[in-house]
Amino acid sequence: MDTAQLLQDLTPAQLQAVTHRDGPMLVVAGAGSGKTRVVTRRLAWLISQGVWPEQILAMTFTNKAAREMRERVESLTGHQLRNLGTFHGICARFLRCDIEKGNAGLNRNFVIYDDSEQLAVLKSCVAELELGGFSIPLKQIASIIGDSKNNLCSAADCISKLDFCPHADVFERICKRYLEKMRQLNAVDFDDLLYLTVLLLQQNPALLEIYQNRLRYLLIDEYQDTNHLQYVLMRLLAGERGNVHVTGDPDQSIYSWRGADYRNIMDFARDFPNAVVVKLEQNYRSTQNILEVANALIQRNQERIEKNLFTENEPGAPVECRQLSDEKAEAEWIWKKAATLQSQGTPLHDIAVFYRTNSQARSIEESLIQKNMPYQILGGLRFYDRKEVKDFIAFLRLKANPNDEIAMKRALDCLDYGVGPKTLLQISTAAEQAKQPLLLFIAEQLPQQPCCAGKGKKAGRLLEFSQWCRQLLELETDSLLRMVMNILEHSGLRERIEKEYDPFQAEERLEHLDSLMGRVQEYITENPDADLSGFLADLALVSDVDSHDPQANCITLMTLHSSKGLEFPYVIIAGVENGLLPHANNMENDQKLAEERRLFYVGITRARKAVYLLHCNSRFFHGQRDYNREPSIFLDDLPGNSTCCKFTARKPAANPYSYSFSPGQARRTQVFPDDDLPCIYQD
Repeated sequence: MDTAQLLQDLTPAQLQAVTHRDGPMLVVAGAGSGKTRVVTRRLAWLISQGVWPEQILAMTFTNKAAREMRERVESLTGHQLRNLGTFHGICARFLRCDIEKGNAGLNRNFVIYDDSEQLAVLKSCVAELELGGFSIPLKQIASIIGDSKNNLCSAADCISKLDFCPHADVFERICKRYLEKMRQLNAVDFDDLLYLTVLLLQQNPALLEIYQNRLRYLLIDEYQDTNHLQYVLMRLLAGERGNVHVTGDPDQSIYSWRGADYRNIMDFARDFPNAVVVKLEQNYRSTQNILEVANALIQRNQERIEKNLFTENEPGAPVECRQLSDEKAEAEWIWKKAATLQSQGTPLHDIAVFYRTNSQARSIEESLIQKNMPYQILGGLRFYDRKEVKDFIAFLRLKANPNDEIAMKRALDCLDYGVGPKTLLQISTAAEQAKQPLLLFIAEQLPQQPCCAGKGKKAGRLLEFSQWCRQLLELETDSLLRMVMNILEHSGLRERIEKEYDPFQAEERLEHLDSLMGRVQEYITENPDADLSGFLADLALVSDVDSHDPQANCITLMTLHSSKGLEFPYVIIAGVENGLLPHANNMENDQKLAEERRLFYVGITRARKAVYLLHCNSRFFHGQRDYNREPSIFLDDLPGNSTCCKFTARKPAANPYSYSFSPGQARRTQVFPDDDLPCIYQD
């Protein structure tokens, strides 16, 4: 596509954002305003202007978004952007190349631990330190470690800021041991990917200069979701040249709980006084009625960049707010609405149900199951969290990183060599003292250890285990596909599954192993220089959104947080009640309440054709039945006297008329016994 074709169908605001060449730019991109088109066209335009693809660095937050951008740019230009990916994926690649130039004490074959594996390491640290007498809150300590990295400070500094911490010295010891243990395991957690990259560039000015000269154009998508570390990384890479182009929307900043700071986008013009600011306000996704409701809602927030979404789409149906008796009635209404839409020709994959907390999904799931209505849940059990898949990955990680004690523990659960936690702790301690990777130590030195002396059954099994480890180390490494196939065969996983499960369960689990083999082949096709460490890093960075299948013939259920970046013709938001939306923990704090409003705004703006907002009179809440549920205070923000929003109540059992909750104006509802869609009469 030539330059004229790249620019011919852009609005004036989009054209300005796409053709900005040098210097900083902020693109305030409202929901559904064609942000992805602008980002990809800009990348393609830079290439059309003679910028080498290798000189462009583009970072976003999900593999799904990165993949879509990469495919669009390649279709427009014929060029692949190798430096386009998620923050964590890009940083993992940087570290894979240059981590040995820093002082992190890790080599380039490091493995990436997910949250559950991080907790396993912390549990191991507590055991090694022999701390007793009280329960150790491992998740709180993991949070402290993450906060210290995201804020570039020590764990002690984070602990000192806690409101109450009677065991501060114990927490500090565990945090210190955790960092030592991760170096010993040659492992990193998700926060490390950013943290170690920033440290590497800060501590190596010559290396930073190489990166700045190599990556001359920096583009960051969803800038409102960046945290402090990502902000520091951006400033380092932008350097004095300042060719940084950020897109985002402060009205869609919903991730403060994981460190995101919307002030990064609010302060961009202050950080770069010469920045050009462009607003994209025309929406191409939603109907005018949906946008009027969304605009009315978000305008109640004080700290925001003023904008007003508009569209040339039709007005569409009014946004419906429905009052129901309880969560069972809510779930029943959902499946009935889905069935009605389906009977009218709407495929089920066009329908999404959002909720504030995962616990709300139970009653909805039960209702859909009873009615044999297919559904998928985002944020449920991921493919990569299934036992047989995690077992297979553990063997792969052990081959890639001989130091990986966590993978060794999981592998031993699948192997019948009689090596329990106590024996493994003794072996790993000996390996640490010998300053040798665990797998290599077992393969080479375990036969000489006291535990293998004699002719007993245990000694014999340990010698067999040593031989198994030696064979794993010797497996072919020339071809990634052949190596993975050999590791699967060497692990004995297929035989174990066929032995332990009934034929139906075994078949399903074996299909999961085959599916992972298929992913290996896809990775090899996408990455000509594919290796095992790179493949494992790619798996570790998969998110819940990446598992969404938009073509599956089923309803999609997910939390409001998971809905970010997606869109559906029909959106149902359940539980629009005080205590849920806004969440009870966030109702007394102005900043948290503003973020809850932004979360509601994100949910509404995912819809293309229609939005249904549901709230109940009673709900099982916090372990007991709450009969006095209040509609969300956010419903007060919606237009109460307009054609864009409709409020409907359920009739009480003994009265055919009732007055429903309605901002600004009461509405009387007449409900016929067998009619789930009541007629609305406005007083």
